[in-house]
Amino acid sequence: KLEARIKEVQSKIEQNTHLKQKAIELREILRDRNAQLQCETQIKESQRYIDYFGEELRRLQAKGSRASFSSSSNYFSESAPLTEGSTLLTQQLVSSPNQSLDSPGPEQVDIEEDISKRYTNLDLLEADTPINKAKVSLKLHELEYKVDVEKKVQEGIRNLHQLLDPAMSTTDRRRKTELHEKQLESQEKMALLNHAVKKYKDLYLGEEDLEPFDTFTVGLLPGARKPVTGKLHLTIVEAHELAHAPTRLFRDPQTVVMVKVDGNIQFRTRPSKNDSWTDSFEMYVDKATEVELLVYDQSGDRTLPIGLLWLKTSDISESLRKKKLEAEQDDPNWVPAEVAQQHDNSESIIQHKINKENKSADSSITAWFDVEPIGRMRLEINFVRENVKRRPMDKLGRAGAFRERKGEVHEMNGHQFVDRRFYHIMKCALCGDFMSKLTYQCEDCGLACHKKCYNHVVTRCKSQPMSKLDSNEDNLKHHIPHRFESLTIILGANWCCHCGFMLPLGFRGAQKCTECAVVCHTKCASLVPDFCGMTMAKANLMLSEAKAANNRRRTFHSEDLPQSAFDNHQNPLFSSSFFSNTQSPSPSPQSTTAQENGPLQSSLSTPTIHKFNPLSARPSSLIQEGSSFQHISHLFSSQQHERTSSHFTTPVQINRKVGLDDFNLLAVLGKGNFGKVMLAEEKYTNELYAIKILKKRFVLDNDEVESTRSEKRIFLTANQERHPFLVNLHSTFQTVTRIYYVMEYVSGGDLMMHIQREQFTEARAKFYACEVLLALEYFHKHGIIYRDLKLDNIMLCLDGHIKLADYGLCKENMWNNNTTNTFCGTPEFMAPEILLENRYGRAVDWWAFGVLMYEMLLGQSPFKGEDEDEIFDAVLEDNILYPINLSKSSVAICEALLQRNPQKRLGGGKGDAQDVKNHIFFEGVNWDDMLNKRVPPPFLPTVSSRADTSNFDEEFTREIPILTPVNAMLTEGEQDNFTSFSYVANWAMEK
Repeated sequence: KLEARIKEVQSKIEQNTHLKQKAIELREILRDRNAQLQCETQIKESQRYIDYFGEELRRLQAKGSRASFSSSSNYFSESAPLTEGSTLLTQQLVSSPNQSLDSPGPEQVDIEEDISKRYTNLDLLEADTPINKAKVSLKLHELEYKVDVEKKVQEGIRNLHQLLDPAMSTTDRRRKTELHEKQLESQEKMALLNHAVKKYKDLYLGEEDLEPFDTFTVGLLPGARKPVTGKLHLTIVEAHELAHAPTRLFRDPQTVVMVKVDGNIQFRTRPSKNDSWTDSFEMYVDKATEVELLVYDQSGDRTLPIGLLWLKTSDISESLRKKKLEAEQDDPNWVPAEVAQQHDNSESIIQHKINKENKSADSSITAWFDVEPIGRMRLEINFVRENVKRRPMDKLGRAGAFRERKGEVHEMNGHQFVDRRFYHIMKCALCGDFMSKLTYQCEDCGLACHKKCYNHVVTRCKSQPMSKLDSNEDNLKHHIPHRFESLTIILGANWCCHCGFMLPLGFRGAQKCTECAVVCHTKCASLVPDFCGMTMAKANLMLSEAKAANNRRRTFHSEDLPQSAFDNHQNPLFSSSFFSNTQSPSPSPQSTTAQENGPLQSSLSTPTIHKFNPLSARPSSLIQEGSSFQHISHLFSSQQHERTSSHFTTPVQINRKVGLDDFNLLAVLGKGNFGKVMLAEEKYTNELYAIKILKKRFVLDNDEVESTRSEKRIFLTANQERHPFLVNLHSTFQTVTRIYYVMEYVSGGDLMMHIQREQFTEARAKFYACEVLLALEYFHKHGIIYRDLKLDNIMLCLDGHIKLADYGLCKENMWNNNTTNTFCGTPEFMAPEILLENRYGRAVDWWAFGVLMYEMLLGQSPFKGEDEDEIFDAVLEDNILYPINLSKSSVAICEALLQRNPQKRLGGGKGDAQDVKNHIFFEGVNWDDMLNKRVPPPFLPTVSSRADTSNFDEEFTREIPILTPVNAMLTEGEQDNFTSFSYVANWAMEK
């Protein structure tokens, strides 16, 4: 294979060398100035291609044997004469034939570094970026989308032509003329796009040498169009090497650039004869996705498109963010992890920070960008995002949380379609057309389609149990399975025929049917209907016709059947279920326990959702219940037993009831759109507790019943062993309008407040990390993931030890191999697999633990941004920097925990918490002493009295502790959702 690839690359070098020689010869005989310029441009482009293929050949030869290296050298010596640049390259390739392949020379190292360099999407669009596989991949996918859009435009023009009245009025004749001009422009634009597609297909090389596609090290896929709001400033400076119209067709042509934002014309430059403009325009854009520049020559009334350039607003915004971040991080004392572990000094960090404040960087982007199919244009671009929730980039702070409600479910033949908003270019599984932004996706199998197409889907959801699929189904007699084989994407852009997502070049997890050529993900192959050789649209049409025919047949037979037949049909002895051999499995001990504790399992608790505070800077916790499809291993396991996350029995509550009259409300500790958390004193014992108060109407209106039940079960799990580092539940009770959760009161405040007061030492950060680790270990051993670990949720007791609070985002039944896909958490702490909407498991807690340790050690977040979108981009893309004076063990554990691939992350394997405990950072820790609180804490918080609330936010503590009136009354049926809610812990009854 390697020799074949070397020959392929050599052939491409020869072709482009030959093309370059012909262009040089043609330039000498041409008299048309524009034609001569095009020849010069072709010569330069051919040289770029030669350099690209030459570097690829050089890299392949470094992998081969000396024999293959020698044969390549012979090829160069026998081939046609090359240019000066290519001759130099050849000399470099053959100068050291005896050099060891295990010790690459400096040129080889440079190439490998260049190949491994990571470019942003905007970088790949710049003309100065050398041609590479990432650039070719991006261009092919973008051009494929552009071609499809232009086809839709042409189809629309043809339809409008047909609607015009043959007996044309003056207005209709004018419209026809306009349509004809648009049709010609569209055809010329299509020719440009097709030319560009051919160019990049010729540049494409196979991916046999590529590493497997890593979904945990990429941000937006090629083609992603994420809407951004803000002010756009664009200056069109000049252009070079454009393919101008021949002067024999356009006498004295002038060049104009037209700017479109999301397809709408916003600006035109003045005509120019020398491709120089320096024209600027500025506009406010609302949720814009793309800026397109169309370059065309004009002479009189004639116009001819000669080039096309497009930039996505999200790419512009992301590049500007990175540029600003690089300017702020231009500090030699802050380095990547591998460099930090090689230093042991702490030179002039404070001094450099002082000097850095005087630095200023240009906030705009000035670069040459590729014009397709040929040419380049210099632009100055700036984009100021509109941030309603702007926050400081280099400080820790707190803010409220919100919960995004789950959208309406649309059921269609077993599919559970929900509205999903994707920012990738996707294809509808039914009609095959492109989709963007709003998409309907099945929650179970992941089938994606247009909103207009979902009600035409008559194929059953294959993720449903087979018994459901077989019952009352009108089957199509076309059951020809696809012959799927593993595929390496060779040419062009491809999309999964089931979930609609793009399959990037080099992606390994793809399957292609050898019969009908449909392509899909490996994980989607078993979900694709057995309609080989038939489009989904045709299959659904045939199924709908078969269903209608069967309905008519049933109606006809029912009219002729005697009444006795109906009587027999209704008799249980004749029912299909009576003769079924399928039996439900006997209940397991866990199931029995769950049934015996029915009132307990249906109990409720509250989600911890706080109102957003515009003055604060901590990002809000997010949760989006719209989920992507389930993992294949869970789709067909209807008989699989699911372990419960805890085993406990309802305490016997004799002569012990708790109600609002048992407490004196003393102060407000916090509040949000859910209600309030108040400090209260129990009248009979004088003990202090924190009471979380949730309005019943809020629970019902926001469909929070099940999630609050889950949170209470988490509390009961913590109560089982009275875990020292988890907040325990005292009791729950209810009134007509509210439900109440009485919890342990931790008066020392949270770690966010303490780290804002003073920086933690490494010893103090290590102490808190040990106790948090033990709390996470307890949860994981009971099949629970926490998902919202952050400084705000770690409370400090007066004895100096910590307690984890706020179980609103916890997830049960998350054992070693179990996964989920709910989009939730706090932006800085959300693992990349959550942001990429992949299925995830317990490893997300260890990512958050890594972010927590970084913040405790350094007093700042590893991921900086002014809003949530920028933070998401930083989590997916940015390098994490460390000060050179940070200890090697601290850098090592942060690096191990902050691995973007969860399979490589510390704690992400079967060992879970034990793997983290064994890290060198925790060397010397006696975990038994730590669990039993025998290790003296490094810091003790202080309070002036039992009810002192100085460690809590004054914004809340200064409020009067009263319950606001609730006017909304609940019906009897609504109250039934809160039956059997009351609960009192065993330890509370002993007091």
